[in-house]
Amino acid sequence: MEMKKLIATVVTAGVIVVGTAGAASAATASAPTTQHVAKAHHHLRHRALRAGVKIAASTIGIDAKTLVSEVRSGKTVAEVAQAHNVDPQKVIDAVIAAADQKIDQLVANGKLSAERAAMLKSKLPALVTRLVNETPHRAG
Repeated sequence: MEMKKLIATVVTAGVIVVGTAGAASAATASAPTTQHVAKAHHHLRHRALRAGVKIAASTIGIDAKTLVSEVRSGKTVAEVAQAHNVDPQKVIDAVIAAADQKIDQLVANGKLSAERAAMLKSKLPALVTRLVNETPHRAG
C-alpha cells in the first residue's frame, strides 16, 4: 500500500485519466456491481501508477526501481530529478504531456466526453506540480 502512495505522487494525473476511463468502460458492461467497478478502478490505477513512474524515471534518466527507492527514502520526485541534474519542471511537463495524450485518446475512442477532458486537463498542471514537489504522506 505504501508503494502505491509513493508512486501516486508522480502519476495522480494519470490515475484521474485512467480512472475515468475505467468508469466509462465499466458503464458499458452488463450491470457491474460496485465491487466489480472498484476492482476495475484498482487495476487501472495500478497500471497508471506503473506507467507514470516509467515516464518520470525515463525523464530523469534512471530506472523506475531507482526512482521508487529514492522516493521511499523520503525524497520528493523533484529532489530526485535535481540530484540527477534534471529540472523538475521537465518531469512535470512529461507527466502532463503523457496524461494529455491519454485524455485525447480516450476522447477519440468515445470513452471520455470533451467537457470532462477539458476539466481534467485544466487541473493537471497544478496537481502534477504539487505532487512532484511535495513529499508523499506515509500511512502511520
